[in-house]
Amino acid sequence: MDDLAKTDIMAYRPDSMDHKQYRKALDALEMSQVAAGELFEVGSRTSRRWALGEARIPKAVAMWLELLVKKQLKLEVPVINDDSRRFVWTLKANSKLE
Repeated sequence: MDDLAKTDIMAYRPDSMDHKQYRKALDALEMSQVAAGELFEVGSRTSRRWALGEARIPKAVAMWLELLVKKQLKLEVPVINDDSRRFVWTLKANSKLE
């Protein structure tokens, strides 16, 4: 990812992330809207509404996405933890974002 693209994604205040910045962050992280919904424990429809600008993106979501992009981290595909039946996410350094 070039510096201009990083700047575009990060040129927002976390409490005012818009749908275009949300989609850019997901693209940079190679994350689908469905996966983002699972990560933030909302339905895929909510994530889609954030991406379309139909719903406000919560500050906590914006802050997490900012952190993941800034630190060039990528979330591995989740696996089901049999004990809790919840998704387990693993952070990995993402060389594609460099």
